[in-house]
Amino acid sequence: MADRDLSRQFVVETQARAIDACNDVAELRRIAKTLLTAWHLQSDMTRYFGGQAMGITPPKP
Repeated sequence: MADRDLSRQFVVETQARAIDACNDVAELRRIAKTLLTAWHLQSDMTRYFGGQAMGITPPKP
């Protein structure tokens, strides 16, 4: 498990450095919008499958 945590940390740091190195505002906007969409999708999926696991009807996104 510690190996996976270290691997994930490495990936996050690599991607953070790539974002820091980017001077293209349009590219940064594209990245931000992609991350925003992914965050909301993850939230919807967590709510849906969490509700299923608890035996309740999850709210519709």
